[in-house]
Amino acid sequence: MLRFMALAFFSLIMILFFSGCTDFDEPNQLAFVLGTAIDRADNGEMEISHQVVITSQAPSKGGSFGGSNHFIILSAKGKDIYEAQQKIQRETSRRLMMNHRILIAISEEYFNQNDVRKIFDKLGRDPANNLRDIIVLIKGASAKQFLKMKHPMEPLSSIGEDKKMQTNAIRNFSSRTLIIETLSEGTRSMLPVIQIKPSKKGSNLMSTNTIVSKYAVLDKQLKVKGIVDDVEGAKVGWMSGNETVQGITIPWKDGIGYLSFRLNHLKRRIHAVRVEESKQIIMSVKAQAYLLENTTQLNLSEVDNMIVIQNYMNKQLEKEMQQTVDKVQNWGADVFGIGEYLHRKYPYWWKSKKEDWDQHFKEMDVKVQVNIELKSIGMIGKL
Repeated sequence: MLRFMALAFFSLIMILFFSGCTDFDEPNQLAFVLGTAIDRADNGEMEISHQVVITSQAPSKGGSFGGSNHFIILSAKGKDIYEAQQKIQRETSRRLMMNHRILIAISEEYFNQNDVRKIFDKLGRDPANNLRDIIVLIKGASAKQFLKMKHPMEPLSSIGEDKKMQTNAIRNFSSRTLIIETLSEGTRSMLPVIQIKPSKKGSNLMSTNTIVSKYAVLDKQLKVKGIVDDVEGAKVGWMSGNETVQGITIPWKDGIGYLSFRLNHLKRRIHAVRVEESKQIIMSVKAQAYLLENTTQLNLSEVDNMIVIQNYMNKQLEKEMQQTVDKVQNWGADVFGIGEYLHRKYPYWWKSKKEDWDQHFKEMDVKVQVNIELKSIGMIGKL
């Protein structure tokens, strides 16, 4: 009996010893990276900057961040991301932790003069990257300057922009999505463009003054083919299957007054109506509309006026969205995923088109159909 108890005790000690975490890092041994900036450097190199939060400056319960020392920017130059990151690591006392990163900012200059596809080899290959971080293009300044900026409501600029995009339904722009689209033969990518406005004169603080004002349409090589504004970009997001539109305001046909609607339950569907060599694509979009403001002379308590407004709204949106499709189509960047639809629907036809899909996409006959159902006119008919 004593021998059995001694053996059991010895086994328990050995289990506890061998199950210990020998490579575990305590939180105070880690540097939590929440934002990364990628800029062009001299001699073909890149500059990598990390926005690292200082956890000791975190506010107590009910408090808020104060001062300007709750984050630091660590930067280094290198031939690729790994080399620059290793230089940063050698200069800091804590191990860089990428799993909590929420945003990657890439400068417009880097997009124009470098092969951005090489960046995503490191992001997709290294398991330390969570691939949930949002990719944005910085216009008007370097990406490093964006990380340095202070946000009036959030502790870090990266957190502020992430929340801003989530609040405004600007989603599906993660590094994972971009990698998938890059590997796809029939889909091209689109990125939010953060426009940085100049700081006020006489201010010695780089307080953030940014807005997601545009969207960059990219080709297969991730080169910028064109820029659409926020209104057009929201519609492109809807037509590509990424819900971005929240509301619309349209002028009434007599030129007197406006109608504003909130849209939800956004859907889209792609189908081909001809299966011969020259296909016609119909892109159908649907939504539910709720009238929020009416400055026209219409009395919407009358059913006939509701029907008139619904038909007019569908006609106006169809016209505007067709213009947006034509603009993007002239660039040859299929951000709508039409190529992927044809790949699945007509695989043999697709084999002869995929090698030069951008040019074939330009020649496609793409028509937009809009079907929005007016669900509510509010609590009053007319003031």
